[in-house]
Amino acid sequence: MIYLTKDINKAKFITHAGNFHADDVFSTVFLEKLNKDITVIRLKEYQDDGTKLAYDIGLGKFDHHGATYDEKRENGIHYCSFGLLWKSFGLKYLKKMNVKDPEKVYEIFDELLVIQIDAFDNGEYSLDSPFNIYTLASLIEQFRPKLGENKDEDKCFLKACHFANIIFEQILEDAISKAKALDIISKEEIKDKILILKEYIPYEYAVFKLDLDVEFAVYPSNRGGYAAHTIPIKYKGFTPKVKFRQEWAGLRDEELQKISGIKTAKFCHKNLFLATAETKEDALKFIEETRKR
Repeated sequence: MIYLTKDINKAKFITHAGNFHADDVFSTVFLEKLNKDITVIRLKEYQDDGTKLAYDIGLGKFDHHGATYDEKRENGIHYCSFGLLWKSFGLKYLKKMNVKDPEKVYEIFDELLVIQIDAFDNGEYSLDSPFNIYTLASLIEQFRPKLGENKDEDKCFLKACHFANIIFEQILEDAISKAKALDIISKEEIKDKILILKEYIPYEYAVFKLDLDVEFAVYPSNRGGYAAHTIPIKYKGFTPKVKFRQEWAGLRDEELQKISGIKTAKFCHKNLFLATAETKEDALKFIEETRKR
């Protein structure tokens, strides 16, 4: 079981609060499989001191956000937290499960699932990427009996229907949410090609659906302070119209403040599509300083 707590003293595992992604979700699922019962706390900020297992936060062994972090596979795809956990514990888990030929299964599972989650989280996805991409259709196919299995096809079909029902309901909720976002964002302020939101709402779909001429979005962050985010060239793409300045890549807090001159700067993503600060004014300064290049 996965238990969430607000008390750090009760937690043995730590990940980030705010928007969750496939990386921290699958990492949590994998840690539960390794440990059976886990108690997790989701925090806005955390500095890994080694007393708990921190992932996707804290700049420790299982956080890929550090400025000097550059651990990648032979195919060039960097590890994110799920990949780092799988690399450290995947073979141990497969052996614990008495999987036949665990080394081979380890590599194939990495190829089928882990790499694509790492690549999406690190902004390294493209149509010709050297890893498997699951479509919804191919996920449904995963419920079919596998080679050598003597499973009841009707039971497999019902299991697939249960999965499809969850996806159906979630995507319907997403469609309803996107319709609301279209209405809200059509009325939001756009200044100097910057979409300025009063509160965080998922904006990217509306930006492209409404064909808005924007290069950045600025909004209150779910993790505190404000975020400045680049707008990609195309919907769901990873290539931004304008990148933040290269010298900021992966830096945070005092180091980033010193090099950028932005007083409350908190973080700039290594791939230069996200920068955060304590105030909206300083989030906007990231854009102002970037455009001075």
